[in-house]
Amino acid sequence: MHKPAIAAALLTVSSLTGIFLSVGNPSWGNEVTLNAPLLIAQSSNRRGYEPPPTSRAPRRTVGGGTRGGCDGSAPINLTALAPQSHIGATAASRPTLVWYVPDETPYQMQLQLYQYAAAEGDELTPVKTFNLGESQPGYKLFTLPDDEPALTVGSTYRWKVILQCNPGRPSQVALDEADLQVVAATSGAAMGQGNLVDRAEQAIADGLWYDAIALLSETPVSTEAAAYRRDLLAGLADQEALNPNDGISLFSDRLSYLAEQE
Repeated sequence: MHKPAIAAALLTVSSLTGIFLSVGNPSWGNEVTLNAPLLIAQSSNRRGYEPPPTSRAPRRTVGGGTRGGCDGSAPINLTALAPQSHIGATAASRPTLVWYVPDETPYQMQLQLYQYAAAEGDELTPVKTFNLGESQPGYKLFTLPDDEPALTVGSTYRWKVILQCNPGRPSQVALDEADLQVVAATSGAAMGQGNLVDRAEQAIADGLWYDAIALLSETPVSTEAAAYRRDLLAGLADQEALNPNDGISLFSDRLSYLAEQE
């Protein structure tokens, strides 16, 4: 076959291949939506989060609060940005906790901190209730104040963030909660000097979920920090989706939603 004929044949095959690919993927928008966690998780080329080998399952069933936030119209629930299928770790004696408020309407907000009374079991001892004023939509951070006793290395705590949906009915609340374990620091990168994103990546390498997500949520959040936070939320969503517990599966959906909004 002459060279011009070969070129024409190759062009024809290429064109047909393009047609077949187009026909085989008629709903590209839907395909991106279905595979969003996988695509998002590949965006920053930073280290992904893996639960530490010593991590344990939470001692209590996770809470979910009022679906859709207080007014029922929010796209997701109030969401604590912390693992639910295992206990997340921090090396900070006064850790920073991060959550997401979906409601546009302001509500009185509280954070309650408890300590597990023993090494085993699910009995909780109240530590402190912090009144945080009116809520605002978006990511929120709270750091245990310096005038409060430091958390103890080796101890496990539970924290709850609460929106008072109706001040006249204290039982009508939106809430989410998670466990955290305080561990000894294995490196100073997460707490020391340097780029916030680099420190967050070192925290992830050390298995310190809480410290990493706190660093990436410090305002103003840079484009690089937002991209890495998106990766971590998408990766955690994929991990949580493997748990057969229906409540944790719904939590996974919330994380995926937040990752897609970054």
